[in-house]
Amino acid sequence: MDVLGQILPLALLDTVSVSTLAIPVWFLLTPRGLRIGNVYGYLLIVGAGYLALGLLLLGGLSAVREPLGDAVASHAGDTVVAVAGGALLLLGLYYGFVKRDRDHKGEEGNQGRLTRWREAAVGSQATARGVVTVALVAVALEITTMFPYLAAIDILDRSRQPWAEQAALLALYCLVMIGPAVLAALAQQIAGRALHPALNRIDRWIRRNARENTAWLFGVVGFLMLSTTKLYEHGMNRLTGE
Repeated sequence: MDVLGQILPLALLDTVSVSTLAIPVWFLLTPRGLRIGNVYGYLLIVGAGYLALGLLLLGGLSAVREPLGDAVASHAGDTVVAVAGGALLLLGLYYGFVKRDRDHKGEEGNQGRLTRWREAAVGSQATARGVVTVALVAVALEITTMFPYLAAIDILDRSRQPWAEQAALLALYCLVMIGPAVLAALAQQIAGRALHPALNRIDRWIRRNARENTAWLFGVVGFLMLSTTKLYEHGMNRLTGE
């Protein structure tokens, strides 16, 4: 499979993240005074932020791949990876069960603050500073869960293609990532409030599944990290008597 075929599914997975879908849909549901240009500005900043971060990581990954691989292959490195994988697995369980109940209790208290953020970004009194702040905060908060993006960067680095081609593919990834939200904004401009029922359904789906999906993401990545270690293999051999 070529590089584009490998990273495109990951980009499609990233189209349903908080910064690329949940927040734009939430913006488009602004009751009155929506500044649609600010929604496009937000998406541009998010895409550019991801691209800049990706290029930095892509530039540094080649330099550290070999020494990092040697470090991970050592006993200490294997233990660190196993502990990190186990921690992510436990974090997924915590986020999916314990934190769900706590967040549900505090959800109403946060609603007013979130509404003020939306007004500052895309409301009738919105400012450029508000748009930039929300966009940068959204990208920063997603750094800990951008596993598909990190996987795409690793695929690009392993491809050994010229750096310019890798950068172009990464830019395409970022465009695909914000594509559905851009189309939703265009549809909002054309259809106006007639689009709100569909946006409300998307918003409810995101709210209902976001926490569970994040928990699964932490859990799956944690298990994959843990299962690649010699410590895990040794433990499984002892359990099965091999």
